[in-house]
Amino acid sequence: MGFTSTLSNIGSKIAGKFASAKAVIVIAGGSVEQIPVQFNPAEYRITNRGAFSEKVRRKSDEPTVNFNGKQYDTLNVKLYFDCDVITSVSSMAAGAVSMLTGAEDKDITKTIKKITSLTELDGEKHQPPAAAFVWGATQFLGFVESVIVSYTMFDKMGKPLRAVVDLTMRGMNGAASEKKSPFMSPDRTKARVMSEDNNIWNIARNEYGDVRQWRRIADANGIMNPLDIPTGEMLRVPSIDDRT
Repeated sequence: MGFTSTLSNIGSKIAGKFASAKAVIVIAGGSVEQIPVQFNPAEYRITNRGAFSEKVRRKSDEPTVNFNGKQYDTLNVKLYFDCDVITSVSSMAAGAVSMLTGAEDKDITKTIKKITSLTELDGEKHQPPAAAFVWGATQFLGFVESVIVSYTMFDKMGKPLRAVVDLTMRGMNGAASEKKSPFMSPDRTKARVMSEDNNIWNIARNEYGDVRQWRRIADANGIMNPLDIPTGEMLRVPSIDDRT
């Protein structure tokens, strides 16, 4: 299964099921599993990137910059774990049992291990498990790219009591996946003049939102070599619905 289809699959599995006030990490394998987040994060950061390439121009100090499409978004969030803080009725009950039995159930490493395991390869699927960071209406779908764990407090035996997990995911957030396709435009044929600072890939990006559509322009103008288009030539940019 490809990356995009995997995102669509996990999105359909969790859609509308985990919209709550408590943030969770959802694993969507054969079944849907939740990893509890002890505290809601103070902030999270979503980065949107475009892919660019540069080509050196003759008689110019500045290269031509080409847009090669959009990269997948990344999400970065810090999660905090503290076994000394009671955050739910269940944890309160567990704490009461521990006090009665004399045992101390102070283990945050089990939950953290579940998070770090999301970077490991699934042998059958040949990729890490698909996951989602869900908090309220936010659903960031993708794969866990990195997990950095900083243990900040220990008991007298060296057992971790507090930790900060710096989680980075690569994928596509819900808002981005719901955007309309750029191929909704243009709805009419246009003409563009080739200049020294322009090229057929830039025209395709500006008019269609996808540099791969340069072939549509090349076919409409009988262009065999896209690197050999004279400056000043008028190019026909067909409508997205023009099949001729």
